[in-house]
Amino acid sequence: MTAEARREQILDIAHAIVDAEGFHAATPNRIAETAGVDRSLIYQKFGDLAGLFVELIDREAARAGAQFAEAISGLDAVAEDQSLVAAFDGVLAAVDAHPATWRLFLFPPQGAPPELYARLAQSEAVVLDFFVRELLRHNAELHEPEYTARILHAAGRELLQMHLRDPQNASAERLRTFVRRLGSELVDPGR
Repeated sequence: MTAEARREQILDIAHAIVDAEGFHAATPNRIAETAGVDRSLIYQKFGDLAGLFVELIDREAARAGAQFAEAISGLDAVAEDQSLVAAFDGVLAAVDAHPATWRLFLFPPQGAPPELYARLAQSEAVVLDFFVRELLRHNAELHEPEYTARILHAAGRELLQMHLRDPQNASAERLRTFVRRLGSELVDPGR
């Protein structure tokens, strides 16, 4: 195994443990044993456990960020009244494709290092900025776009959390239908 492949393997194992049981369960001994390596390799590659956690958080934040960027790309080609629905569809598809990545940020595990919350704050700022831009693109006279963006962000987060918690009841199709109908009712209440 190459050094980079081993590094990714260790990060994947740490992520699986954190996803299932929280940061407290991802001890150097457990990670090393699961990876089939000596625990000293963890220290060589990451400095210490905190370094491993920060690298894991940064890797997953980059993945989620790239997935969000992909979800909102090309919205200019979508009908204006459907752009936020299309963005939600894209993020929902990313959540389904990479649930462990999104669980890390939608349900921060107990014992998470402060870096996780810092990345959450950064990503929230990006998402809120996106919502404000989209809302103003559709309605330049919108009253309180920042508050509206915060409400949309909170609602979207709640729907994604429901989907991860109970994917059968909060199925992707059910959520998509709900968001489409909600978007239509907000854009044209008389329908």
